[in-house]
Amino acid sequence: MAAQQGLALPMVSHAEVPLYPPLARVANVSGVVHVIVTTDGHLVVTAHANEGPKPLRDAAEKNAMSWQFTTHEPTTFTVTYVYKLVDDLNPQLNNPRVILQLPTEVEVDALRWPGTHDMPSDPPSGATLNHEAGHADPPKPQ
Repeated sequence: MAAQQGLALPMVSHAEVPLYPPLARVANVSGVVHVIVTTDGHLVVTAHANEGPKPLRDAAEKNAMSWQFTTHEPTTFTVTYVYKLVDDLNPQLNNPRVILQLPTEVEVDALRWPGTHDMPSDPPSGATLNHEAGHADPPKPQ
């Protein structure tokens, strides 16, 4: 890849604001997406994400395709998109927090959808996660 062989990365002159995909937010989907971007010296000609949750890959690719650059040598480089669901977007509850370190890093933080919570990595002591755990035991004969 040209940019990773020492050439300077292009300067972004225009880009759409990256937003958190609404369905991903409701489904409590967060994650990291790496998008391989190829330019023609002015525009993005391809943007391909090969890992990460599909709704986030689609949003990252669509956003990267909106980018325009000042004139530069055609190149290929990787952009890392980080999508986070957070609990601290006061006072802008309805708007995401977007942190750009162009052209290689994009972070989009959205308020966690009410009623969704991260699952603990380890169940509490004595808890079971098998199928039968949520069912009541049948009455015992007396």
